[in-house]
Amino acid sequence: MSTMRYGVVVGIDGSPAGEQAMEWAAAEAVRRRTGLTVLTAYEVTTVPYVDGYGLGPAALRAEAQDVGDKALDHLADARRQRPGLVPDAADVDVEVAEGAAAGVLVERSAAAQLVVVGRRGLHAVDRLVLGSVSAAVSAMARGAVAVVPIDPVAQRSACPADAVGPVWRVVAAVDFDDHLGRVLDLAFDEARHAAAPLVAIHALAQSFVAGPYAAAGAWVHQYEDEAIASLHEEMRRWAEKYPTVQWSVEVAHGTTIDVLTPRLSRHDLVVVGGRRHTPITGRILRSVADRLTRDVSCPVIVAHG
Repeated sequence: MSTMRYGVVVGIDGSPAGEQAMEWAAAEAVRRRTGLTVLTAYEVTTVPYVDGYGLGPAALRAEAQDVGDKALDHLADARRQRPGLVPDAADVDVEVAEGAAAGVLVERSAAAQLVVVGRRGLHAVDRLVLGSVSAAVSAMARGAVAVVPIDPVAQRSACPADAVGPVWRVVAAVDFDDHLGRVLDLAFDEARHAAAPLVAIHALAQSFVAGPYAAAGAWVHQYEDEAIASLHEEMRRWAEKYPTVQWSVEVAHGTTIDVLTPRLSRHDLVVVGGRRHTPITGRILRSVADRLTRDVSCPVIVAHG
């Protein structure tokens, strides 16, 4: 077990998105050889149009506890059906907390190895106006956050091989100006835990390559060569700390989203840097981390400090 107060913490709400996030978090806890905390939160509300109006704190807590109890039953079934992807029962705790789910998870992120949240299928306007727990936590967390999207293959299939959880490859979305060391350290560590290969991908923005420097073709090629050399040098430095990880480097033209999306599969894991900001700012400015957690089809870890 980890010496930290929390190992892997996953937020659930009884939804299919929360259930799949919990399954992925369980497998991640096994990989990290740490404990799993399943967290469900409730708010005592007094506004008529909000769910929970008219219910006292005891009733709301009981409902949240019921969600947690069902989660334990689900994990017990998964433990029997998919051995090795769920921690032992002694390493799983349920926590029922009073407060807004996003706020509680952000608070827990300061003391957890990793916080995991599910991603609902909200489109851009819904996320901007209504927000979401995953968007708020990934923007405001004080530590690493994994955002797990709904996996339609796992929803349709009863085959254990199609379950959410395994990581076959780790992809580091690297930017030399966005906490490169933090991203690579976490990506190498994830690859080591998963015994999976690591590929570091650096996207050269098309607007930069085809912009004012378009006439200087040789200069653009020189920049690309220097980027590849610098990234290789940085990767070799981290490989000394993680000698068992097999790694490679790719540099491609385009935005990070356009470069990564066609290269990803459902069992990949993307690691990206994240600067703490308000959820609204992140969504309006469409930061790389915000867009990745919203658009790609595999789990994304935002590597906050």
